[in-house]
Amino acid sequence: MRGDSMRYDYWVIRYVPDPVRGEFVNVGVIAGRDGQWAYRRVNNLRRASRLGGTASYTDSFLRRIEGVIEARLGAVEELFPDESVPTFERGDIEDLRVRMNNLVQLSEARPVLARSAEEAADLAFELMIVDSEADVNHRTRTRVVHRLKDAFALRPELVRHVARFQVAAVGSQETRIDFAVKDGVVHQMSQVWAFDVKDTRTLQTQIQAWNYLLGLLRQDGGRLTPRNRSGDGVEIPTGVEINAVFAEPNTAAGEEQFEIAQDGWQRLGVDVVPATESDSIVDEAERLLQNSAS
Repeated sequence: MRGDSMRYDYWVIRYVPDPVRGEFVNVGVIAGRDGQWAYRRVNNLRRASRLGGTASYTDSFLRRIEGVIEARLGAVEELFPDESVPTFERGDIEDLRVRMNNLVQLSEARPVLARSAEEAADLAFELMIVDSEADVNHRTRTRVVHRLKDAFALRPELVRHVARFQVAAVGSQETRIDFAVKDGVVHQMSQVWAFDVKDTRTLQTQIQAWNYLLGLLRQDGGRLTPRNRSGDGVEIPTGVEINAVFAEPNTAAGEEQFEIAQDGWQRLGVDVVPATESDSIVDEAERLLQNSAS
């Protein structure tokens, strides 16, 4: 571990359908310190639901935690885009841990050395979580997401226009968006895909669902909101720029899936951008905002 690492705390989120039996499944992690927080969760709750009980309650709880973190940090980012302000403290997590002791439980805090809250969450996730339903290489996708996040962060004039972990919706249909650039409307949306996979079935399903929503957006437009669905959201016009940022496949199955994905994206007017060229997305975002302001 590099010398600039610091101690972060992380809490494991557990689904416990029957506390008497003591069976549980780890479904997420929260990590942070000094107002810097990150959150990771499994892609779905199928594995948790096999234990019985009502897994949808767990999903609802995870969304509430995620919503609190996103809402507080998002509000701070709007007010103070160039500095980190402590808003969600260790005591808030500990309070949740004490109160949530039935269907969903938080473990006691554990330390981890990392260079950022995001890295701490990644390390804790890889150590504590079995995300058996997702074959996409989590580590690769995380690296690409961080690379794009860092590229935006180098342009202070853009930061207040960049929203992360959003939901794009057309009516009751919705999909997640990694990055969105907006002012009065959404100008650009970017999603990261990792094609270094062993089994492409889950990846194929995820891309098909994403493409379906994009097809609706191209016809009717939509709305962009945080994952906690707070507020009315921002308009997504039919001609919004959409980027698919990809990490190269390293297997024949990955190559085949990438070719299929490219065909669909071309039909939907999606720009396909290699992860190594993610800076071009930031350049284009700056141009789109300048044109909007003129």
